[in-house]
Amino acid sequence: MKIEKIEPGAGLPSSETAAPRKKSFSALNWLRFLAALYIVLFHTLKIYPSIQHTWFKAALSLGNMATSVFFVLSGFLLTYAYVVQKNGRKVDRRSFMIARFSSLYPLHIAGLLLSLIPISLMLVTKGGVTVPTEVSGTAVRMLGHGEFIAGLLMNILLLNAWNPFYMSFNYPSWSLSALGCYYLLFPVIAPKIYRMKNPIMGLVVLAVLFAIPGAVADLLGRTDVFTDGLLHRNPIVRFPLFVAGIMLCVHYSRSTVMGTPRQVALLGAVVLATVVFGIWLQYHEVHLHLIKNGMYYPASLAVIWLCVCLRPTQNARVRYWGERLGAASLPIFLLHGPTFQMFLPVEKVVMGIVNSPDWRVSSIIAAGRDVEPSVAFFWVYLIGLIVLCVYVQERLVAPLQVWIRNRFAARKAPEPVVAESRSGTA
Repeated sequence: MKIEKIEPGAGLPSSETAAPRKKSFSALNWLRFLAALYIVLFHTLKIYPSIQHTWFKAALSLGNMATSVFFVLSGFLLTYAYVVQKNGRKVDRRSFMIARFSSLYPLHIAGLLLSLIPISLMLVTKGGVTVPTEVSGTAVRMLGHGEFIAGLLMNILLLNAWNPFYMSFNYPSWSLSALGCYYLLFPVIAPKIYRMKNPIMGLVVLAVLFAIPGAVADLLGRTDVFTDGLLHRNPIVRFPLFVAGIMLCVHYSRSTVMGTPRQVALLGAVVLATVVFGIWLQYHEVHLHLIKNGMYYPASLAVIWLCVCLRPTQNARVRYWGERLGAASLPIFLLHGPTFQMFLPVEKVVMGIVNSPDWRVSSIIAAGRDVEPSVAFFWVYLIGLIVLCVYVQERLVAPLQVWIRNRFAARKAPEPVVAESRSGTA
């Protein structure tokens, strides 16, 4: 069966795979978009000098919580589309891989190619690429030629999450590297988890397993770059989050009572308390591995459960924009790093033109060289990024996905197209 079009935000299977519980997760479209937007602010706005050492910057420093939400959400949506909607039948591995990597890999390569532009400028101006040697400090070192080539190859092959020492090129793509590993395992583990008798107990066990590495690192006082990179990005360490999404979906498929006032109040309190406490810890610069590897876990599950409990909106405009912006969350997440690195020098040129006493190139460069990034100018970048990514998703990515799936998929009814979230980096 030939696929003609992938609808934006098409997060549910077709009617050909009818399920016991068919629901439009419209709130998850907005969750995906808002979480992606938060990741953008986490990586960009918090570097501005005017907000340093403020509560506002602390509020922008919970990027790892957004990352955790993305991983859980990915497991949840994939399980609903490929397992719950098929009553636990075996997942067609070939169709699954084609569908997933046709969504992920082309954008990954686009982001990598874009990141080579500012990296090339760094090679010309600084003679190499620098990476941090401290977790919280400012010390850096230059990558050797062998490290640079190895890093590039690992990025091309989506293996960069396995490098604990540094992030290079398009740094948010480490989470796609982790997801790529999970895709390889999903067809095997998801149907088995679907048959679990007590997924709630499984979620508790995963919470403990997820917290152990961070707790051990804190007890040993490990604050080095290797430990931080290992706990932050390693696919094995992050795997409990993805599996938790699978188990949460299995529990959802069996639940008969959802969204009661008591349940909403309790889960809302968990999310609110985690956010408030996380902001307080960030403001007071408390750096514990257990915060990222443990504390955000319950809130990540809670926020997704609250979203699936919401009744679908009857407002057609809200649904329409939720689908479009939700579908654009992956381009936003993958392209914001390199586009922001290119935006900063453009801002300097623009401000140089404004402040220059004449139109000579040397005067413009001199006038813009010491200009600090402006928060007011940042919103031009953010709006432009959203518009660009909606266009890229609808006019470039979606048609390319259709072509890849029609070219390589088996000649049968297509697998469900999942408007799934992608994790960010923190």
